[in-house]
Amino acid sequence: MPSIHAALGLPKPTWKRVGDQFEEIVACVALAVIVLSVSWGVITRYITEQPATWASEIATLAFAWLVFFGAAACFKYKLHPSIDMLVVRLPRPLAVGVRWLNHGLVLGLCAFMAWFGTRFAIDAWSNPSPVLRLPLTWLYGPVALCFALMGLRYLQVQRRGLWTIDADRETNVG
Repeated sequence: MPSIHAALGLPKPTWKRVGDQFEEIVACVALAVIVLSVSWGVITRYITEQPATWASEIATLAFAWLVFFGAAACFKYKLHPSIDMLVVRLPRPLAVGVRWLNHGLVLGLCAFMAWFGTRFAIDAWSNPSPVLRLPLTWLYGPVALCFALMGLRYLQVQRRGLWTIDADRETNVG
């Protein structure tokens, strides 16, 4: 069923677009931070001969954010590989059972990693990074947040179907 905005030919509200594309937005910002910090590190090392020691640490932190938010975004489009050549050959009742088991395992892994990642990130708060002295929670935090997002997006895809990429590059469910 189309939304009221679609029925009236109006664009989606900004908060809905940001909510639909949250993972992609954060991953793109992280990628930009990686490119800028690595570029700055190269410039300061080879041009000014006074290397910016913080550049590689910022790139490492941003890389963690890029990887986990990118993985969460892939859940929306079912871009993670699945090998179902055995399941499609099973009798229908058994195949349905295997698929339900798979759903349970995926959601269980997401829940476990969100819980364990949260505990690990909280414990890392008192452990600073070597150069900038930032809490390592900034490095481990995306694990917890993104596995929670993966579980949420997995449930949304199972309930409503795949996200689609519209002509104007909005992602939406259903």
